[in-house]
Amino acid sequence: MACFRGLGLTFTVLMIVGTVRGRWLELEPNPTSSSMISDGIHDVNLENTWTVYGEKRCESIYGFLPCADTMEEGVFLMFMYTYLMILGEEWIGRGSETLFSLLGNYKVIGGSVFRVLMAFPKIVLVIVAGIYSTESDAEYQVAFGLRMYAGSTLLTLTLIWGIYIYVNRDKLLGKESISVEDSSTKCLPLIHKLSLLNDNGVSIDKGTRQIAGMMLLSLIPFVTVELAALIKSPVSILFALIVSGVSLVVYFAYQIWDPWLQVRSLAYLRKENLQIRLLYHIGRLAKENLIDEHGNPNFKAFESIFLTADEDKDGCISHHELEVLIEKELKLNKDHISLEYAKTEILIHFDDDKSGKITWLEFKKGCTKWLQKSKENTDTTTNSVTKNLWKKVKKVAIKNKRENLTQIEMIMPTIMRQVLEKHDLVKENGDADREKIGELFSQYDRDSDRQINRNEIKDFIKPLLFRVPLEDGKVFDELAKDFGNGNNDRDNIHRHEFVEGFSKWIHKAIAHDPSIKDPRLAIAKFEKNSWFEIDTPINKPEPKTNIVFLIVGLVMMFVISGGFTQSIQQFSNAAQIPFHLTSFAVFPIAMNAKMVFKSLGAGPRVSKNASLTFSEVYNGLVMNNLLGLLTLLAIVYAKGLSWTYSNEVLTIMVPCAAVGIFALKRDTYPLWASITAVLLYPIYAYVYCVFGS
Repeated sequence: MACFRGLGLTFTVLMIVGTVRGRWLELEPNPTSSSMISDGIHDVNLENTWTVYGEKRCESIYGFLPCADTMEEGVFLMFMYTYLMILGEEWIGRGSETLFSLLGNYKVIGGSVFRVLMAFPKIVLVIVAGIYSTESDAEYQVAFGLRMYAGSTLLTLTLIWGIYIYVNRDKLLGKESISVEDSSTKCLPLIHKLSLLNDNGVSIDKGTRQIAGMMLLSLIPFVTVELAALIKSPVSILFALIVSGVSLVVYFAYQIWDPWLQVRSLAYLRKENLQIRLLYHIGRLAKENLIDEHGNPNFKAFESIFLTADEDKDGCISHHELEVLIEKELKLNKDHISLEYAKTEILIHFDDDKSGKITWLEFKKGCTKWLQKSKENTDTTTNSVTKNLWKKVKKVAIKNKRENLTQIEMIMPTIMRQVLEKHDLVKENGDADREKIGELFSQYDRDSDRQINRNEIKDFIKPLLFRVPLEDGKVFDELAKDFGNGNNDRDNIHRHEFVEGFSKWIHKAIAHDPSIKDPRLAIAKFEKNSWFEIDTPINKPEPKTNIVFLIVGLVMMFVISGGFTQSIQQFSNAAQIPFHLTSFAVFPIAMNAKMVFKSLGAGPRVSKNASLTFSEVYNGLVMNNLLGLLTLLAIVYAKGLSWTYSNEVLTIMVPCAAVGIFALKRDTYPLWASITAVLLYPIYAYVYCVFGS
């Protein structure tokens, strides 16, 4: 990808340089100068070369973006602008994912901002085309915007939708193949091949069907604008504009009221982080480091996790044991990674013999492969989580790192949070309850000598969970050193030292953030901040850098959108192709090139994971329908145009309604639906291009 970016940058520079024009510099003859000697042609009136060729040149947008005069130039610029659009969309997506991850916990704006940003590439083309045009050209530009949306919708719900089914196809549950008893039938091979079209496909969950229903509801503004167009009055357009705006607000409000849509989107964005998060949690739970000081895998660490998961000690991890490992131990649900996705993906990459169980050798091989993959991707991937994972693993592998982690600043916040969950050690006014702290001390002072020795402290430390494995003796040494004012040579902690030490740390934790009134929340925040430097490389995806990518991507899309539109139009003129054809067919392919490549380059066939993919497709179309129509209606109303775009509206409504009804009623997408959808694209496109003009 870096090579393509460098190549794209080179071509971009060449495009800009190619627009540079020069002019002739001539010395005007001075008749009074005796030094000037005539060559016999100095009086000839030479034509201005710049003017001659300038008349043939197209007008460049912004004065620096290149444009095309010939079909070859138009094709070249189309490819280059497509690449830049893909690059800008990638940067917007990268920054949007980070912004969504940061705002995802704030259900008021997280999902809404993400959806608007992801729809921005198409919206900005319409805005630039509509706002910066004269009234006479506005109608033409709005038609272009609607054709682009219609073509994108058709492409997504036919070609891309069908490809997604094909690459994620799997044997559908409950589907039986042709019985062996019919093997004598001559038509068996043909019947068997046809049965594969119905027996294979994709299984879809309830959430995806609900989003398909939302896609159907997003067509209400389109129905409204078609009905309003019959009246042919500016008031009717205003009414349709209001309905479209209210629909968009309702869509955002629904995400605020019930944030399950954001949960699915977060799961879709983070599902590719399964390998990273799995290794991270294994390293967190293992009794050994994942790698040694030489950078080699430490199989004892993986073995400890394997033995924990293998509850029945049969040497294999079954489906049920894998679910328990994912939910109870690794807790991948906190990373918004679904149980079904994690289980299926782990089985695909770990279960080599397809037995449905993972042996120790398979587990070791799979973890080693993922660990090595994370190391190889450290310098090449754009995923900052992947980069920081290996840095984190190497950091933890250093021998003296654990010594640094046993500092009292890391131990006491963890102890306080867990102890406070079982014992109320803080008064209502926020002060430490010294009496209850003393009672806590007495629980572990077995010999009642008002001292806790090393053996007694084990009962206090044993139920506590630290973020890294720690020896009881080291924890005691740190507590004795802190409670005893720096005295290291000790084997006991006195009662008054225990009470004063705990009181000091409780006061420090609560005073850390005075705005938090709940002591439990204050101490939890104190612990989180204490481990910030340790957890940040894993939990934070370099937000500042990615936000910069988001800003640059937005600016890039806004700047080149005009040039992109112009290159398509100039290509149409040079190739003598109707512009409504290029805006409906060529333009959407360029705009959705990234999605097309992604669908063609999909990974292993994981039918259960396809639900998240189809959810994102339907959710993206909901936003495109609502926000796109709202933008177009705003331009139409502002410019005082009449609504004459029924063909484009029907082109959007028909595939949305057909796929929406199909997806709403079915929990499986058979393979025949994939073939049908792919074949419908050229047919529907041809019908529109012939009759839609």
